[in-house]
Amino acid sequence: KNEAEEIAKQLKEITLTIKVKAGESGKIFGGVTSKEISEELEKQHGIVVDKRKIVLEDPIKAYGSYTLDAKLYPEISGKINVIVTQKD
Repeated sequence: KNEAEEIAKQLKEITLTIKVKAGESGKIFGGVTSKEISEELEKQHGIVVDKRKIVLEDPIKAYGSYTLDAKLYPEISGKINVIVTQKD
């Protein structure tokens, strides 16, 4: 439980940036999934959150800023700030 509270605190302080390719219309190929968000969190910030704990009903299909919930423990959830931008 303490570990979950610590992760929730860390998540509050960071913003995760995910760069993706998109077509000419600006539509993202495939979308950003909870698996990608989980992998990028670990790669960029060293925070491990299981992809099944990230609340994402549908993949993110457009550029922008998103705030997602992460259910870390029965009564503890954190917020993940995600920015989806264009890959060069």
